[in-house]
Amino acid sequence: MRKAFAYCIFTCIVFISRAFAGVGEEGLDRYDSLGPEDRLHASFTYQEGKVVLNNGVVLSVPEGYRFLNAVQGRTLVERLWGNPQNPGFLGLLLPKPGSRAESNLFGIEISMDESGYLSQPEARQLNYNVLMQKMQQHLVQENNWRSRRGLNTVTDMYWALPPVYHETDNTLHLARMLQLGKNAAVLNYELRILTRTGALCLTAVANTGQLEQLQALMPAMCAHVHLPIGQRYLDFNPHTDRMAAWTEKVLRMGELLEVRHIFQEVLNTWLFVVVSLLMILFIYVMQYIHRRREMPKQLFRVDERLN
Repeated sequence: MRKAFAYCIFTCIVFISRAFAGVGEEGLDRYDSLGPEDRLHASFTYQEGKVVLNNGVVLSVPEGYRFLNAVQGRTLVERLWGNPQNPGFLGLLLPKPGSRAESNLFGIEISMDESGYLSQPEARQLNYNVLMQKMQQHLVQENNWRSRRGLNTVTDMYWALPPVYHETDNTLHLARMLQLGKNAAVLNYELRILTRTGALCLTAVANTGQLEQLQALMPAMCAHVHLPIGQRYLDFNPHTDRMAAWTEKVLRMGELLEVRHIFQEVLNTWLFVVVSLLMILFIYVMQYIHRRREMPKQLFRVDERLN
């Protein structure tokens, strides 16, 4: 479940996105004076309106935002901001300079997770404590990668809100707080729109004080995403499509960690022992009865000497 840990744009976006927000809009004179990285950033072409992503999903860019496609967005996120590669990366939503969204949100990364179909019963039974433990384990690897490149590392991660699954639109909402050092933190809100093959992930990055705004913004983003026929959640074919493999361990570990499941396991164990003993007793009784039936009947003889 690699994209379930998608938070790769948080490190530099706080500083770089604002510093470069107006580049390319103040004439060629300033463009000529820019350095190589600034020129690359200023050369980006943003899109608005309806955009078709590389996987066929149609995105209606919300008002106050602009879209950077996969090629340019990957250059921005990986080359300029120094973040690890995300194979499922599809693009980046950035607030327009001077818009109201710019003060609330740094950006929304759009990616595709092809980890397999997650059924509704599995989604309802996910143990989010176990999920966080697995994300923290992944975070150790991520921090090693960042340390080798001299980048900031995440010292702590925890749920900013209790995770929730919405059955009405088949979405998972995962809001995480990422601690950067002792005094800095950033909010990471991932909206997972479940699909036939996995999930379309929209990961928003914002200041820690924007939690309420993200709670209103991210559910509304579902209306801006239009999955083509064949990729929708209801298009799942159990005979040909792959189920999500990562949920098996999360569900199994979650059940073992919950008190009610532990009690149920103990109860089932004692029930098994009792039933086994009753079966053994039944077999012993049946064998005893069978042997009694096969024993020859003893004839009573009259001793004639008594006459």
